[in-house]
Amino acid sequence: MHQISVVAATANCGDAHALTLKNIEPSTDERGRRGALFGLAAGRGFKLEAAVFLALIVTFAAVLWGDSLRQKHLSLTESGAHFLPYIYSDRDEGGATSGQLDPENGFGWNCDLRPKVQYPYCGYGLQVDGSEQWGKTLDLSRYDRITVSLVYHGAPTRLKVVLKNFDPAYSSSVTGQTTMPNVAEFPVSEGLNTIHLRLDGFGVDQWWLDQNKLPEGQRAPDLRNVVALDFITAGGPKTGKFTAAVQSVKFSGIWLTSAQWYLLILGMWLVVAGLFLVYRFIAVKTGLEARQRLQERESRELALARAAAEAASDAKSQFLANMSHELRTPLNAVLGYAQLLKRGELGDRQKSAVSAILQSGNHLLMLITDILDLSKIEAGRLDLMPGPFDLHACVEQVGTMIRLRAEEKGIDFAIGLEEGLPGTVIGDAKRVRQILLNLLGNAVKFTATGEVRMDVSSCSRADGTVRLRFEVSDTGKGIAESEVERLFEPFEQVGTVTERSGGTGLGLSIARQLVRAMGGEIKVQSCLGQGSRFSAEIECALTSSAVLDGQLERPALTNGIRVLAVDDDSATREFLSAALTKLGALPSTAESGASALEACSRDRPDVVLIDLKMPGMNGLATIRQMKMSSNLRDVPVVAISGSATSTSEADALAAGAVRLLEKPIDLEALAECLTGTEPETSTPGAGHDDATRPFARPPADRMEQLLMLARAGNMSGVRRAAEALAELDPTLRPFARRLCALAVAYQSPAVLRLVEQSMYGSEAA
Repeated sequence: MHQISVVAATANCGDAHALTLKNIEPSTDERGRRGALFGLAAGRGFKLEAAVFLALIVTFAAVLWGDSLRQKHLSLTESGAHFLPYIYSDRDEGGATSGQLDPENGFGWNCDLRPKVQYPYCGYGLQVDGSEQWGKTLDLSRYDRITVSLVYHGAPTRLKVVLKNFDPAYSSSVTGQTTMPNVAEFPVSEGLNTIHLRLDGFGVDQWWLDQNKLPEGQRAPDLRNVVALDFITAGGPKTGKFTAAVQSVKFSGIWLTSAQWYLLILGMWLVVAGLFLVYRFIAVKTGLEARQRLQERESRELALARAAAEAASDAKSQFLANMSHELRTPLNAVLGYAQLLKRGELGDRQKSAVSAILQSGNHLLMLITDILDLSKIEAGRLDLMPGPFDLHACVEQVGTMIRLRAEEKGIDFAIGLEEGLPGTVIGDAKRVRQILLNLLGNAVKFTATGEVRMDVSSCSRADGTVRLRFEVSDTGKGIAESEVERLFEPFEQVGTVTERSGGTGLGLSIARQLVRAMGGEIKVQSCLGQGSRFSAEIECALTSSAVLDGQLERPALTNGIRVLAVDDDSATREFLSAALTKLGALPSTAESGASALEACSRDRPDVVLIDLKMPGMNGLATIRQMKMSSNLRDVPVVAISGSATSTSEADALAAGAVRLLEKPIDLEALAECLTGTEPETSTPGAGHDDATRPFARPPADRMEQLLMLARAGNMSGVRRAAEALAELDPTLRPFARRLCALAVAYQSPAVLRLVEQSMYGSEAA
């Protein structure tokens, strides 16, 4: 802060002088205080941004205060002041005291106090120039203290300084006194005296108060309009001579104008606002950082929870896959032997027992399938394995199974097929049968009398696809509107306790998810007492007639085909051996992949049935080893799995298998598989010299075409290209057959893998 001194002085009596302003640089202590303020703010750990902002606010406020809070000085003895010295004594009251000014020094005077009156006195004064007309006054009310320096010679005595304040109200007084004397008394001694007096120690002279009889509220000293300063003898009646010379008279203090006061208030508010903003900034930033840390912690916890959930889901999936295999493997033997027994010559009682075994086993298989399907749906891993199938045969097969149940309850069952309905479509036949069996099974289950009917029609055809509509209606007791949505919730069932006891409550829930996976939806219309109507729509692709008409059709096997059955489960091996014997084949068995390779080397079979899940060398590794062997690569391999999915089927086909059968193995499916499996014969020049490639390699331009089609996912184009390869060169027929089988099943990853491996000379799938 700069300080400005207001200086008034004169060289001699009567000269006119001017007031001057003098700048004073801030002291080192003040600079230290400012640095300490900034250091304090920084020392409290403010962030850099907050410290800079606060420093700007404080600096701005300091500039405002620096113009206001400064030391003020007023000197009446230095050069530049406007005043008129004068002297007076008790002569005006009949006394003998005399006094005179020092002609050489307007600030000096001498007095001779003589005892003629009761209170002899002598006074010296400085009157502000022009104040005799009351046109100029000094406002000393904002100063704090007065400092007087004077040289005194004579007998020790006391003096008093008088500040005469003008107020026009006093002029109406009968005494004619127009100034209020504000006095303070002090002792003086021989030599130089420096007197420091506080202005708040001045009081109004008692004689003046007695004379003017002012009210109590106006008796306080008033220094707002000072017109003169007097030095008067005091301390009782003393006589003698003395001389005095005033060295300096200075008023000092800190005071503010109205504008400066407002600036001071503004500066204070700026500091307060700055501190508040800094506090809010730090609070907000701290809050944001805390929330960010919380979000990061929650993100880490969420990531850990997600990883744990995914690990749990993977573990559950792995567990379900293992359980599927472990449950289906013993069921394979149970249902397989039951099927073999049913084909034999049995009595009525034995047939009834075998039928009970088959029915119970199939029911258990249905429960296992439903639970596994629900788990796959919840995990978002519902598998669809599309392929060409006979729609009419599928519907008839389902109808045959349901008709038996309907006849047992004494109700009618009918199927209606729309004229012009496509005979063969591409879709997941197993899942379609599952949907229809669930819908029809519920209809028969909850219908006591009347009829159950299924109508199949096509809604629309476009771009090689057809939208099929299945309607299942019954004359049962119907479903309440409030229970319709509950029908499709897992484990939810309607009806009486007796009616509900026959199932798990998963069928309709799974059916809805399957229909949605096939691009459709299930709708229900029902009325209590009048029956129900369920309608399901699915989308299927239309297949080309060339493949279905058998352009690559393989001749049926004759009796005496040699089949090697490979499975680590002894019961399954025994069942497969018995089943193959029943079908007219010549079976042999192996308990592992290594023993299967050894058995094939000793006695090359016509067909190999191999389980994918085995300890040691599993089925996939065994198939790949066979396809790498020049002697075994053309042996057809049928894979068997207790947890057949689209992924496992694709892996099996890509490895070199011609088909995947799901446990428990149905004898009809096994017979159909063996009938459609033809051993691939070797052809000279087909590439047998290269033991690393199981197929003859097509021409480069054809492979480029196949690669483009496979990368685009154009399975229809792949099928047409495979058919063209089979017609082009008989040696390419095994490769074309494998490629066409994968394309018909829409196994695009396996197709791409087979094409790339064949094209770049890698090991065949």
